Amino acid sequence: MVLRRFSWINALLCMAQVCSVPVKCSLQRRLVQTCHHLLDSMGGAFPFRCLDNYVLVPFPKAAFESNTRQETVALEKSIYITLEYINSMLNDHELPDQWTSQEKLDYFLHIVFRLIEENKCVMSKTQDSLDDFLKREASLRAYFQNITAVLIEKDYQYCAWEFARFEILHALQFILNNDSQ
Repeated sequence: MVLRRFSWINALLCMAQVCSVPVKCSLQRRLVQTCHHLLDSMGGAFPFRCLDNYVLVPFPKAAFESNTRQETVALEKSIYITLEYINSMLNDHELPDQWTSQEKLDYFLHIVFRLIEENKCVMSKTQDSLDDFLKREASLRAYFQNITAVLIEKDYQYCAWEFARFEILHALQFILNNDSQ
């Protein structure tokens, strides 16, 4: 009898988890906030010893501007592309051992992957100006290519990864500040 009740409770909890997945195509801000917090807590403030290695890479603010409905669609697509670049950068290379917790990093990567999966639908939304989105996408591509170039130039050393982490934090904060949802 107890086993049967336990099985029913488990089944209900599983259904609640499955049904809690959002059906609306929109970014979950709390997950982006969690990503920002996790990445920030992995390394803390930018290390003083790495200041000599810091490279100025202009952030593509224009990729995250939106004043009209059509620009909002382009913004959503820019956020999606940014998450894909972050996921790719962190999954394609060996990350520094100095980051405090492999568990936090795995959780961070899981959430980024989840955000990408849940928001694939934004790429099918239509907008009036394809040219606007292509400009945004090009600026994001250049930004992340510059970050990757720094990683390569610095041979994926700790300070290069700290630079990349700092830039990713900046991108996540910009998403949080500019996402209107």
